[in-house]
Amino acid sequence: MTESPQRTAFSHFHPILTRPQDNDVNGHIAGATVHGFFEAAIQAFLVEQAELDLRDGELAAFVVSSAADFYALPAFPDVLEVGLGVARLAGSTVEYHLALFRPGEAEACAAGTVVQVFIERVSGRPVALPEALQVTLSGVLLERQA
Repeated sequence: MTESPQRTAFSHFHPILTRPQDNDVNGHIAGATVHGFFEAAIQAFLVEQAELDLRDGELAAFVVSSAADFYALPAFPDVLEVGLGVARLAGSTVEYHLALFRPGEAEACAAGTVVQVFIERVSGRPVALPEALQVTLSGVLLERQA
């Protein structure tokens, strides 16, 4: 397992209000729910910061890979924040690094990666990221770890 990411690695955060149904039978946030938190943060970023129309726009984004590591056990009624950064931009692909934090805590409860491929909605074929989207995503590029 890798070390828990630090809050200082991220410049963009998305708030998450947990719900009772987010807990699994053991009383902690379910792993699938954490992946949902990560996807919600990405989608909110694309809508709010990149001004993409994810329902009816020319582009659609598909998750082709995701993974997560867990370091602590958040649970309802925790209020959480997802730190979002971009690790790689290449052609039609974006690799996001995300981390789940309790407000004010330096170390993440969970961290993961999500890889999205952008396609042209009409043809279903991968398409190079438009320049405006590249600029927006470049604004949250993470520093490379040595």
